[in-house]
Amino acid sequence: MISGIFAKYVILKIQIIIVMKNLYALIIAFSLLLAAPYKNFAQYSADDIQQYIAQYKDLAIQQMYEYKIPASITLAQGIFESACGTSRLAREGNNHFGIKCHKEWTGDTLLLDDDELQECFRKYLSVNESYEDHSLFLAKRPRYNALFSLDIMDYEGWAKGLKAAGYATNPQYADRLINLIKTYRIAQWDTLYQARLAQGYFNNPQPAVVENTPKPVVTPIVSQPATTSKPDKKHPAKHKKPAQSTHSGTPAHHNQTTPAKANSGNPEGNVKKPHQTSTAGETVILPTPEPMPQTTEVVYTETAQENLPTSITVFQATADDFPLYSEKYPFTDRPVYINNRTLFVLAQRGDTYATIAKDVQDKEKRIKKYNNVTGNTRLKTGQVVYIERKSKTGEKDYYTVKNMETLQYISQATAVDLQRICQYNHIDVKKTLKKGDIIKLKR
Repeated sequence: MISGIFAKYVILKIQIIIVMKNLYALIIAFSLLLAAPYKNFAQYSADDIQQYIAQYKDLAIQQMYEYKIPASITLAQGIFESACGTSRLAREGNNHFGIKCHKEWTGDTLLLDDDELQECFRKYLSVNESYEDHSLFLAKRPRYNALFSLDIMDYEGWAKGLKAAGYATNPQYADRLINLIKTYRIAQWDTLYQARLAQGYFNNPQPAVVENTPKPVVTPIVSQPATTSKPDKKHPAKHKKPAQSTHSGTPAHHNQTTPAKANSGNPEGNVKKPHQTSTAGETVILPTPEPMPQTTEVVYTETAQENLPTSITVFQATADDFPLYSEKYPFTDRPVYINNRTLFVLAQRGDTYATIAKDVQDKEKRIKKYNNVTGNTRLKTGQVVYIERKSKTGEKDYYTVKNMETLQYISQATAVDLQRICQYNHIDVKKTLKKGDIIKLKR
């Protein structure tokens, strides 16, 4: 009897201890939450990121011109450090880059908890002032000198260099910036800077002034929808839809026609001058929308040459053989075409895979992989160069060999992955084909 009561007493005491430990853990967790750095818990959405980019991109491009800091890096840091302008430091101090006071700062300050309690941060009169001071902060400090020896288009190198130089204590800082830039295609504004620079835009620049606002608001612009007779699972934005945010995070009002080859009097080359829209007391600089090109049914052309292909023929095309991609491809001013749901460009005179890779802001190794080439293969004018992975299946069920073309040629002509073609037909990539052979493009 006594032993039973004692056992129950022990069990009850253990349960009380467990409950007290759990309660203590909750109290500690809540305390840490209250004392945690303000910026780590600021909540913002993909739409907030797009709106932030739309509002401050011209300011970042102007800083890129004046200080040679990639606009993509400036925007990504602004997004991450200010939580898209929603953090307390951004709202109360117009500080979008988390810059602390340091001994040389003589301006207004704001005390906030960060790595330590009640740290001193710089307070600015405007967001423009914050962007300017961020550029000066990097340009005048010796520990960031190595960054300015990097290619201005190398945003990955800049992101890693910022972390290595100690800009932030977050061990994932570089990866966070790089992922932001890739996910939301922010590097397109680096490309726009280059286009403006080449056309003399900065000799008479448009004002890049943004009024203070607690949270940017952008008036959506509906572009004209493109028409097509086939669904495009890989690039759904090219079909009839109102202009809205895409899965890649690119603002819908950036979708413009593919630029013409010649400059027709536009001071920025193929980029329209921005216009301003005022909402809730702020000035938002937006590009002038252009009508979307009308596309036709995607039908591949087996060869753009009059002569029948041989075992050494590469697949070439002309601008009339394939429809233009119905949105402005953000990483290049080249015309971008689509074949079997796969984007490509046409090689120009003197092009190499390296020049095309740089132009579309990708790696040469990856561009070569998309096109199943190795080594220093030379490009011919008009040669089709895919800038993304080819499709797994063809639009048609099979391809009929016209003469002596190779499987590599067929893969380029149909935009079907070369290894898939080999699998569907149970043949080796080096197999010699003859006229009349039927090559399956689907399982």
